[in-house]
Amino acid sequence: MGFEDPSLTLSIAGARPIVIKRVDAIPVALPLSQPMKMAHLTITTADNLLVRIESEDGVVGWGEAASAPSLTGETQAGMVATVRDWMAPALIGQDARLRAALMRRLSRAVYAATGSKSAIELALTDLVARTLCVPMALLLGGLFRDSVEPMWLLGGGSADKTVEEARRKKDEGYTFFKLKAGIRPVEEEAACAVAVRRAVGDAMKICADANSGFTAASARRYIAQSTDASLLFLEQALPASELDALTALARESAIPLCSDQSVHSIADIAVHADRGVRGVALKLLKFGGIEPTLKAAALCEARGINMVIAAKIAESSIASAAMAHVACAVPLIDWGVSLTHVYLAEDVVKTKLVMRDGRVALPDGPGFGLTVDEAAVERCRVRALS
Repeated sequence: MGFEDPSLTLSIAGARPIVIKRVDAIPVALPLSQPMKMAHLTITTADNLLVRIESEDGVVGWGEAASAPSLTGETQAGMVATVRDWMAPALIGQDARLRAALMRRLSRAVYAATGSKSAIELALTDLVARTLCVPMALLLGGLFRDSVEPMWLLGGGSADKTVEEARRKKDEGYTFFKLKAGIRPVEEEAACAVAVRRAVGDAMKICADANSGFTAASARRYIAQSTDASLLFLEQALPASELDALTALARESAIPLCSDQSVHSIADIAVHADRGVRGVALKLLKFGGIEPTLKAAALCEARGINMVIAAKIAESSIASAAMAHVACAVPLIDWGVSLTHVYLAEDVVKTKLVMRDGRVALPDGPGFGLTVDEAAVERCRVRALS
Protein backbone atom coordinates (compact mmCIF):
# COMPACT_ATOMS: atom_id res chain seq x y z
CA MET A 1 0.00 0.00 0.00
CA GLY A 2 1.43 3.41 -0.90
CA PHE A 3 0.47 6.92 -1.83
CA GLU A 4 0.07 7.13 -5.59
CA ASP A 5 -0.74 10.87 -5.64
CA PRO A 6 2.11 12.57 -7.54
CA SER A 7 1.39 15.82 -5.67
CA LEU A 8 3.02 14.34 -2.57
CA THR A 9 6.49 15.48 -3.55
CA LEU A 10 8.63 18.26 -2.23
CA SER A 11 11.42 19.99 -4.09
CA ILE A 12 13.69 22.35 -2.15
CA ALA A 13 17.02 23.38 -3.60
CA GLY A 14 19.88 21.78 -1.69
CA ALA A 15 17.60 19.64 0.50
CA ARG A 16 17.47 15.88 0.23
CA PRO A 17 14.26 13.90 0.73
CA ILE A 18 14.01 11.96 3.97
CA VAL A 19 12.86 8.69 2.46
CA ILE A 20 11.19 6.26 4.86
CA LYS A 21 12.75 2.80 4.64
CA ARG A 22 11.17 0.98 7.57
CA VAL A 23 8.32 1.39 10.08
CA ASP A 24 8.13 -0.88 13.14
CA ALA A 25 5.22 -1.19 15.58
CA ILE A 26 6.68 -2.38 18.90
CA PRO A 27 4.42 -3.35 21.82
CA VAL A 28 6.06 -2.93 25.22
CA ALA A 29 5.05 -3.57 28.81
CA LEU A 30 6.76 -1.05 31.07
CA PRO A 31 6.65 -1.87 34.80
CA LEU A 32 5.48 0.86 37.17
CA SER A 33 7.44 1.65 40.33
CA GLN A 34 4.22 1.04 42.27
CA PRO A 35 0.60 0.34 41.28
CA MET A 36 -1.36 3.42 40.17
CA LYS A 37 -4.91 3.31 41.54
CA MET A 38 -7.53 5.30 39.64
CA ALA A 39 -11.31 5.55 39.90
CA HIS A 40 -12.13 2.49 37.79
CA LEU A 41 -8.89 0.49 37.55
CA THR A 42 -5.45 -0.12 39.01
CA ILE A 43 -2.44 -0.03 36.67
CA THR A 44 0.68 -2.12 37.36
CA THR A 45 2.30 -2.03 33.92
CA ALA A 46 2.08 0.45 31.08
CA ASP A 47 1.09 -1.42 27.92
CA ASN A 48 2.31 0.98 25.26
CA LEU A 49 3.07 1.13 21.56
CA LEU A 50 6.44 2.35 20.35
CA VAL A 51 6.82 3.31 16.70
CA ARG A 52 10.28 3.22 15.15
CA ILE A 53 10.69 4.87 11.73
CA GLU A 54 14.02 4.58 9.93
CA SER A 55 15.07 6.55 6.86
CA GLU A 56 17.21 5.37 3.98
CA ASP A 57 20.01 7.45 5.50
CA GLY A 58 19.87 5.35 8.68
CA VAL A 59 18.36 8.04 10.92
CA VAL A 60 15.70 6.74 13.34
CA GLY A 61 12.70 8.58 14.77
CA TRP A 62 10.64 7.32 17.70
CA GLY A 63 7.04 7.78 18.76
CA GLU A 64 4.89 6.38 21.55
CA ALA A 65 1.31 6.09 22.72
CA ALA A 66 -0.17 4.31 25.71
CA SER A 67 -3.02 1.89 25.14
CA ALA A 68 -6.10 3.41 26.74
CA PRO A 69 -9.29 1.55 25.75
CA SER A 70 -11.47 3.63 28.08
CA LEU A 71 -10.06 6.87 26.67
CA THR A 72 -9.42 6.22 22.96
CA GLY A 73 -11.00 2.82 22.35
CA GLU A 74 -7.65 1.36 21.30
CA THR A 75 -6.03 -1.72 22.79
CA GLN A 76 -2.33 -2.43 22.52
CA ALA A 77 -2.90 -5.30 20.09
CA GLY A 78 -5.19 -3.11 18.00
CA MET A 79 -2.63 -0.31 17.79
CA VAL A 80 0.08 -2.74 16.71
CA ALA A 81 -2.16 -4.10 13.96
CA THR A 82 -3.25 -0.64 12.82
CA VAL A 83 0.31 0.62 12.46
CA ARG A 84 1.79 -2.61 11.09
CA ASP A 85 -0.94 -3.54 8.60
CA TRP A 86 -2.37 -0.18 7.52
CA MET A 87 -0.12 2.75 8.29
CA ALA A 88 3.39 1.36 7.82
CA PRO A 89 2.84 0.14 4.23
CA ALA A 90 1.45 3.56 3.33
CA LEU A 91 4.58 5.31 4.63
CA ILE A 92 7.36 3.17 3.12
CA GLY A 93 9.11 5.07 0.34
CA GLN A 94 7.54 8.40 1.25
CA ASP A 95 9.34 11.62 2.14
CA ALA A 96 9.02 12.24 5.90
CA ARG A 97 9.35 16.00 5.35
CA LEU A 98 5.76 15.78 4.07
CA ARG A 99 4.56 14.57 7.45
CA ALA A 100 1.55 16.93 7.51
CA ALA A 101 0.32 15.59 4.17
CA LEU A 102 1.12 12.03 5.18
CA MET A 103 -0.84 12.38 8.42
CA ARG A 104 -3.80 13.83 6.58
CA ARG A 105 -3.79 10.82 4.24
CA LEU A 106 -3.56 8.42 7.18
CA SER A 107 -6.46 10.17 8.86
CA ARG A 108 -8.58 9.62 5.78
CA ALA A 109 -7.49 6.02 5.42
CA VAL A 110 -8.01 4.97 9.06
CA TYR A 111 -10.94 6.20 11.15
CA ALA A 112 -10.22 7.40 14.71
CA ALA A 113 -7.19 5.38 15.99
CA THR A 114 -5.90 8.57 17.59
CA GLY A 115 -3.26 6.82 19.71
CA SER A 116 -1.80 5.02 16.68
CA LYS A 117 -1.78 8.24 14.67
CA SER A 118 -0.14 10.15 17.50
CA ALA A 119 2.68 7.60 17.80
CA ILE A 120 3.24 7.76 14.04
CA GLU A 121 3.29 11.56 13.96
CA LEU A 122 5.69 11.74 16.87
CA ALA A 123 8.05 9.35 15.12
CA LEU A 124 7.84 11.27 11.84
CA THR A 125 8.51 14.58 13.58
CA ASP A 126 11.38 13.10 15.57
CA LEU A 127 12.88 11.64 12.38
CA VAL A 128 12.75 14.96 10.53
CA ALA A 129 14.14 16.90 13.49
CA ARG A 130 16.99 14.42 14.00
CA THR A 131 17.84 14.51 10.30
CA LEU A 132 17.95 18.32 10.42
CA CYS A 133 19.81 18.23 13.79
CA VAL A 134 17.30 20.53 15.50
CA PRO A 135 15.11 20.13 18.60
CA MET A 136 11.56 18.98 17.93
CA ALA A 137 10.09 22.22 19.33
CA LEU A 138 11.64 24.22 16.48
CA LEU A 139 9.39 22.30 14.07
CA LEU A 140 6.33 23.20 16.17
CA GLY A 141 6.48 26.94 15.66
CA GLY A 142 9.15 27.86 18.19
CA LEU A 143 9.49 28.18 21.95
CA PHE A 144 7.62 30.16 24.59
CA ARG A 145 9.81 28.63 27.31
CA ASP A 146 12.62 26.09 27.58
CA SER A 147 11.48 24.23 30.70
CA VAL A 148 8.26 23.10 32.38
CA GLU A 149 7.01 22.70 35.95
CA PRO A 150 5.83 19.06 36.23
CA MET A 151 3.11 17.91 38.59
CA TRP A 152 3.25 14.84 40.81
CA LEU A 153 0.24 12.52 41.19
CA LEU A 154 -0.79 11.73 44.75
CA GLY A 155 -3.37 9.35 46.16
CA GLY A 156 -4.66 5.83 46.12
CA GLY A 157 -3.40 5.11 49.63
CA SER A 158 -4.33 6.34 53.08
CA ALA A 159 -4.37 10.02 53.95
CA ASP A 160 -1.28 9.60 56.15
CA LYS A 161 0.68 7.98 53.32
CA THR A 162 -0.49 10.63 50.86
CA VAL A 163 0.62 13.44 53.16
CA GLU A 164 3.97 11.71 53.73
CA GLU A 165 4.46 11.35 49.97
CA ALA A 166 3.55 15.00 49.38
CA ARG A 167 6.12 16.15 51.94
CA ARG A 168 8.77 13.92 50.39
CA LYS A 169 8.09 15.12 46.87
CA LYS A 170 8.07 18.75 48.01
CA ASP A 171 11.55 18.15 49.44
CA GLU A 172 12.58 16.73 46.05
CA GLY A 173 11.51 19.97 44.37
CA TYR A 174 7.93 19.41 43.24
CA THR A 175 5.70 22.47 43.53
CA PHE A 176 2.55 21.13 41.82
CA PHE A 177 0.45 18.17 43.04
CA LYS A 178 -2.54 16.35 41.58
CA LEU A 179 -4.67 14.32 43.99
CA LYS A 180 -6.43 11.24 42.70
CA ALA A 181 -10.08 11.29 43.77
CA GLY A 182 -13.25 9.28 43.20
CA ILE A 183 -11.68 6.18 44.75
CA ARG A 184 -12.48 6.26 48.47
CA PRO A 185 -15.38 7.77 50.45
CA VAL A 186 -15.79 11.46 49.63
CA GLU A 187 -15.31 12.60 53.21
CA GLU A 188 -11.94 10.83 53.41
CA GLU A 189 -10.74 12.26 50.11
CA ALA A 190 -11.78 15.81 50.97
CA ALA A 191 -10.08 15.54 54.37
CA CYS A 192 -6.98 14.19 52.64
CA ALA A 193 -6.91 17.19 50.27
CA VAL A 194 -7.07 19.58 53.23
CA ALA A 195 -4.35 17.62 55.06
CA VAL A 196 -2.05 17.79 52.04
CA ARG A 197 -2.58 21.54 51.78
CA ARG A 198 -1.67 22.01 55.45
CA ALA A 199 1.39 19.79 55.02
CA VAL A 200 2.88 21.48 51.94
CA GLY A 201 1.81 25.09 52.56
CA ASP A 202 -0.06 27.73 50.64
CA ALA A 203 2.57 28.29 47.93
CA MET A 204 2.15 24.84 46.40
CA LYS A 205 -0.32 24.26 43.56
CA ILE A 206 -2.80 21.44 44.23
CA CYS A 207 -5.54 20.09 41.99
CA ALA A 208 -7.66 16.93 42.02
CA ASP A 209 -8.68 14.41 39.37
CA ALA A 210 -11.73 12.16 39.81
CA ASN A 211 -11.36 10.30 36.49
CA SER A 212 -15.18 10.20 36.16
CA GLY A 213 -15.43 8.64 39.61
CA PHE A 214 -17.95 11.01 41.20
CA THR A 215 -21.69 11.30 40.89
CA ALA A 216 -23.14 14.80 40.79
CA ALA A 217 -24.03 14.50 44.48
CA SER A 218 -20.64 13.18 45.59
CA ALA A 219 -18.84 15.83 43.50
CA ARG A 220 -20.80 18.54 45.30
CA ARG A 221 -19.88 17.06 48.68
CA TYR A 222 -16.21 16.83 47.72
CA ILE A 223 -16.14 20.44 46.52
CA ALA A 224 -17.86 21.69 49.66
CA GLN A 225 -15.69 19.70 52.07
CA SER A 226 -12.34 20.44 50.37
CA THR A 227 -12.69 24.24 50.39
CA ASP A 228 -9.74 24.68 52.77
CA ALA A 229 -7.49 22.79 50.34
CA SER A 230 -7.70 25.73 47.89
CA LEU A 231 -7.70 23.42 44.86
CA LEU A 232 -6.68 25.03 41.59
CA PHE A 233 -9.20 22.86 39.71
CA LEU A 234 -11.14 19.58 39.79
CA GLU A 235 -10.62 17.39 36.74
CA GLN A 236 -13.24 15.11 35.17
CA ALA A 237 -15.59 15.03 38.12
CA LEU A 238 -18.38 13.25 36.22
CA PRO A 239 -18.66 10.63 33.46
CA ALA A 240 -18.26 12.06 29.96
CA SER A 241 -21.90 11.46 29.01
CA GLU A 242 -23.34 13.59 31.84
CA LEU A 243 -23.08 16.98 30.16
CA ASP A 244 -26.22 18.47 31.70
CA ALA A 245 -25.07 17.50 35.18
CA LEU A 246 -21.64 18.93 34.39
CA THR A 247 -23.22 22.23 33.33
CA ALA A 248 -25.12 22.48 36.60
CA LEU A 249 -22.04 21.56 38.63
CA ALA A 250 -19.86 24.12 36.82
CA ARG A 251 -22.45 26.83 37.45
CA GLU A 252 -22.37 26.38 41.23
CA SER A 253 -18.88 24.99 41.91
CA ALA A 254 -16.46 27.07 43.95
CA ILE A 255 -13.63 25.12 42.29
CA PRO A 256 -13.03 25.54 38.53
CA LEU A 257 -13.79 22.38 36.58
CA CYS A 258 -11.48 20.74 34.04
CA SER A 259 -12.47 18.11 31.45
CA ASP A 260 -10.29 15.23 30.24
CA GLN A 261 -12.04 12.01 29.24
CA SER A 262 -14.96 13.97 27.78
CA VAL A 263 -12.81 16.09 25.43
CA HIS A 264 -11.44 14.39 22.32
CA SER A 265 -11.70 17.07 19.65
CA ILE A 266 -11.70 20.79 19.01
CA ALA A 267 -15.50 20.65 18.80
CA ASP A 268 -15.60 19.10 22.29
CA ILE A 269 -13.57 22.01 23.67
CA ALA A 270 -16.13 24.50 22.40
CA VAL A 271 -19.01 22.46 23.85
CA HIS A 272 -17.41 22.30 27.30
CA ALA A 273 -16.47 25.98 27.26
CA ASP A 274 -20.11 26.81 26.55
CA ARG A 275 -21.13 24.68 29.53
CA GLY A 276 -18.94 26.55 31.99
CA VAL A 277 -15.89 24.28 32.13
CA ARG A 278 -12.80 26.38 32.78
CA GLY A 279 -10.07 24.05 31.52
CA VAL A 280 -9.26 20.94 29.48
CA ALA A 281 -6.55 18.29 29.55
CA LEU A 282 -4.74 18.02 26.22
CA LYS A 283 -3.21 14.62 25.47
CA LEU A 284 -1.59 13.77 22.14
CA LEU A 285 -3.20 10.34 22.00
CA LYS A 286 -6.71 11.83 22.39
CA PHE A 287 -6.37 14.35 19.56
CA GLY A 288 -4.28 12.18 17.23
CA GLY A 289 -0.89 13.86 17.40
CA ILE A 290 0.99 17.11 17.67
CA GLU A 291 -0.71 19.17 14.96
CA PRO A 292 -4.31 18.70 16.19
CA THR A 293 -3.16 19.21 19.80
CA LEU A 294 -1.57 22.55 18.90
CA LYS A 295 -4.80 23.54 17.14
CA ALA A 296 -6.72 22.59 20.29
CA ALA A 297 -4.34 24.71 22.36
CA ALA A 298 -4.91 27.67 20.04
CA LEU A 299 -8.68 27.37 20.50
CA CYS A 300 -8.26 27.17 24.28
CA GLU A 301 -6.24 30.37 24.22
CA ALA A 302 -8.84 32.10 22.02
CA ARG A 303 -11.70 31.01 24.32
CA GLY A 304 -9.87 31.78 27.56
CA ILE A 305 -9.78 28.10 28.54
CA ASN A 306 -6.97 26.83 30.77
CA MET A 307 -4.91 23.85 29.65
CA VAL A 308 -3.29 20.84 31.27
CA ILE A 309 -0.61 19.39 28.97
CA ALA A 310 -0.44 15.72 29.88
CA ALA A 311 1.14 12.44 28.93
CA LYS A 312 -0.92 9.32 29.70
CA ILE A 313 -0.19 7.11 32.70
CA ALA A 314 2.41 5.92 32.16
CA GLU A 315 4.41 6.70 29.04
CA SER A 316 8.17 6.50 28.77
CA SER A 317 10.60 9.37 28.37
CA ILE A 318 9.91 9.23 24.62
CA ALA A 319 6.36 10.52 24.99
CA SER A 320 7.14 12.62 28.06
CA ALA A 321 9.96 14.45 26.26
CA ALA A 322 7.68 15.01 23.26
CA MET A 323 5.00 16.41 25.59
CA ALA A 324 7.60 18.74 27.11
CA HIS A 325 8.37 20.05 23.61
CA VAL A 326 4.65 20.60 22.98
CA ALA A 327 4.25 22.34 26.34
CA CYS A 328 7.14 24.66 25.52
CA ALA A 329 5.52 25.52 22.17
CA VAL A 330 2.13 26.44 23.75
CA PRO A 331 1.61 30.01 25.00
CA LEU A 332 -0.21 29.29 28.27
CA ILE A 333 0.17 26.28 30.58
CA ASP A 334 -1.11 27.70 33.87
CA TRP A 335 -2.85 24.46 34.82
CA GLY A 336 0.26 22.36 34.63
CA VAL A 337 2.21 19.73 32.76
CA SER A 338 2.10 16.02 33.55
CA LEU A 339 5.18 14.00 32.54
CA THR A 340 4.52 10.39 33.41
CA HIS A 341 7.84 8.59 32.82
CA VAL A 342 8.61 9.27 36.50
CA TYR A 343 6.18 6.53 37.57
CA LEU A 344 8.06 3.80 35.68
CA ALA A 345 10.47 1.27 37.19
CA GLU A 346 12.17 0.87 33.81
CA ASP A 347 12.43 3.38 30.98
CA VAL A 348 13.58 2.89 27.38
CA VAL A 349 16.04 5.78 27.07
CA LYS A 350 19.69 5.88 28.06
CA THR A 351 19.32 9.09 30.10
CA LYS A 352 15.92 10.09 31.52
CA LEU A 353 14.42 13.53 31.74
CA VAL A 354 15.31 14.95 35.15
CA MET A 355 13.88 17.70 37.33
CA ARG A 356 16.09 20.41 38.81
CA ASP A 357 14.83 23.23 41.02
CA GLY A 358 11.23 22.21 40.39
CA ARG A 359 11.48 22.27 36.60
CA VAL A 360 12.31 19.92 33.74
CA ALA A 361 14.39 21.51 31.02
CA LEU A 362 14.03 20.53 27.38
CA PRO A 363 16.79 18.10 26.48
CA ASP A 364 19.31 19.74 24.16
CA GLY A 365 19.68 16.91 21.65
CA PRO A 366 18.00 16.75 18.23
CA GLY A 367 14.46 15.48 17.85
CA PHE A 368 12.76 14.87 21.19
CA GLY A 369 16.28 15.14 22.58
CA LEU A 370 17.05 11.77 24.18
CA THR A 371 18.71 8.55 23.00
CA VAL A 372 16.55 5.43 22.95
CA ASP A 373 18.07 2.32 24.52
CA GLU A 374 17.09 -0.34 22.00
CA ALA A 375 18.28 -3.10 24.35
CA ALA A 376 15.75 -1.86 26.93
CA VAL A 377 13.08 -1.78 24.24
CA GLU A 378 13.80 -5.43 23.52
CA ARG A 379 13.66 -6.35 27.22
CA CYS A 380 10.23 -4.77 27.52
CA ARG A 381 8.87 -6.02 24.18
CA VAL A 382 5.63 -8.03 24.34
CA ARG A 383 6.61 -11.02 22.19
CA ALA A 384 3.10 -12.38 21.85
CA LEU A 385 2.01 -9.26 19.96
CA SER A 386 5.15 -8.65 17.92
